[in-house]
Amino acid sequence: MPTTVSEAFAASDLDCVDVVRWRTRLPISRPGVYVVSLAESPDTYEGRLVGAPLAAGSFRNWLDECPRLTLDGSRPTVPQLCDRIRRFWVPDEVILYIGKATSLSDRVGAFYRTQIGERKPHSGGYFLKLLSNLDKLWLHYGTCSSPADAEHAEDHMLRRFCTNVSDDSRRSLHDPGHPFPFANLEWPPRVRKAHGLRWTRKP
Repeated sequence: MPTTVSEAFAASDLDCVDVVRWRTRLPISRPGVYVVSLAESPDTYEGRLVGAPLAAGSFRNWLDECPRLTLDGSRPTVPQLCDRIRRFWVPDEVILYIGKATSLSDRVGAFYRTQIGERKPHSGGYFLKLLSNLDKLWLHYGTCSSPADAEHAEDHMLRRFCTNVSDDSRRSLHDPGHPFPFANLEWPPRVRKAHGLRWTRKP
């Protein structure tokens, strides 16, 4: 059964404080968690897309910025790279990324500013930067009392998501054993998607 944003927050006993468009600055500097979604409403699956809306130009920029980037040990073409990233899209889900923050405003702001291929200020979730509909995405967020609580909440939210990915969606994934949201590359710590990519950031 797919996971709505509300269900993800409920798994960590948190409420969603608000939702804003991608690139909107958050006014809260407290610790918390955030969810990047195709849906504005936290209670709906509306907005789901069967396939990933990839931006070929972003892939070309990525390869230009990272001349050592390899896929399965070889230098890929744009179509080969697109095909691999496409295989991590979860077709019946609206949630694309779940993250934690010591300061929501700082962390999300850093996420916005980091271009594909850059290491800083926050290169996590970089698969999002390869989408053609980035400016149409929504960011839902909630607050926690401490960074440790935010880490705990993120863990529960990702567990809920992965546990409930449908069998059909799992079969469509390149790495069905790790059915994370599209742009989450690691969960729990040091357990990574088997994407076959190396040298994905500038030296």
